[in-house]
This record gives sequence, C-alpha cells and structure tokens, in this order.
Amino acid sequence: MTAAKYKTLGDPELVSLCLAGDAQAWETLIMRYKRLIYSIPVRFGFQSADAGDVFQAVCLKMIEHLQDLKDVGKVSAWLITTTRRQCIHFREHRPRETSSDETFEEPLDPSGNLEEVQIMTQHQQFIRDTVQQLPTRCRKLIEMLYFDTKNPSYEEIAESMAMPVPSVGPTRARCLERLHTLLRRRGIK
Repeated sequence: MTAAKYKTLGDPELVSLCLAGDAQAWETLIMRYKRLIYSIPVRFGFQSADAGDVFQAVCLKMIEHLQDLKDVGKVSAWLITTTRRQCIHFREHRPRETSSDETFEEPLDPSGNLEEVQIMTQHQQFIRDTVQQLPTRCRKLIEMLYFDTKNPSYEEIAESMAMPVPSVGPTRARCLERLHTLLRRRGIK
C-alpha cells in the first residue's frame, strides 16, 4: 500500500493496522495528529523544547495504550485528553523557566524517529520490569509517582502508603537509588 493510500484510511482502519505492527500506519497516524498534539502544550504556554517532550510522551502513550482504546473512532478525543494530562503532569513534575521571546518550532518529521520511539518504548518496558523486582513498598511508591495516570499528590501517596507526607520524598530517593542499583546490575546506566 502506498503512503498516499494510508492517508485515505479512517482512524479505525489505521488503528487496526498499527496494532498489527504496520510501521507506515503508525507514521500516518502520528502525522495525522501531530499538529493537534503540539497545539495543546503551546496553549499551555510551554516552550518548544517542552512541547516536544510532551509530544514524545504522548506518542509513547499511544504506542503503549492504543490496544486499550475502547472506541477506535475517537482517537482524537483520546489524544486530546492524554495530551492535556501529560501537560499537567509535565508542569507539576518538571517546571521550567519560560521565555517570552522563544518561538514555537514545528516538530521534526516523526517518520525518521519511529525506530527511536520503538527503542525508547522497549527501554521503558525494561525499566518497568526492573521496577517489579523492587521490594513491595518501593515498587508501589515508584508506580504511584511515575506510572499512575491519575498523578496522585504526595498527600494521596502518603495516605495510601500509611506514611507521613514529609517521608514521601526521602523514601522516593531511597527507592530510586535501589532502582538505579538494579538497573546498573542489568547493564543500564
């Protein structure tokens, strides 16, 4: 099938092809929604580098969770919601200084980066697998902090784990050090 033919397909057909492992379908789906995804962090006032980070995170979420999409006809609605959540998460966990003189740049063509996205997704899965080797308390804390799509606050985490709020940060640091040690043993620095 030619690239032009892929562009004529509807979202349900593209999603089906993506789930079957069709790289051209992934590229077409990402290109179709590239501007939509980028428009949201721009409206949040993010710098172009931060908007690019959000874009990349949303593409990874799409690769990881496309099979969970209940209505494949509503890809755009799912992407809008996911991108907004990523923007909120990004703002809460990675505040950066804003510069009023910075201009927004169009993202790079993701077709050249598709292999990089796949490698990064595999790397993230390796990290998730390593997190599963942590002691229960550390595993639960890391999952709540970094993998929970609800983005719980320190107060919610403290309540769930029956610990004082001021203990969450130091416990997080110890658990991350344990995770780092496990990753080093498995060859990741």
